[in-house]
Amino acid sequence: MEAMINTLTFSDMVQLEPRLAALREQAREIWHEHYDSRKELERAWYRDIKRQMLSLVGFGSAVPELRNATSYDYCYQFLYALLMSGQEVN
Repeated sequence: MEAMINTLTFSDMVQLEPRLAALREQAREIWHEHYDSRKELERAWYRDIKRQMLSLVGFGSAVPELRNATSYDYCYQFLYALLMSGQEVN
């Protein structure tokens, strides 16, 4: 089986699913509030960010172009890195 290569950037994903922009902003806000507490950031990831992400990208998405594991993995890595560092990593 050939591995899928993600050709979508996070900005592309936002164009397809605008609610991802709000999730990106939420991750930034949480980082600014809790940047000094890895425990709080991890809690926010599982309680808030990841939970919301599940319905927006991956197999739970209503958008066919985002309904795949590759998009889910990319979005997961993008938002998790943003939440943990406060910086966007593409």
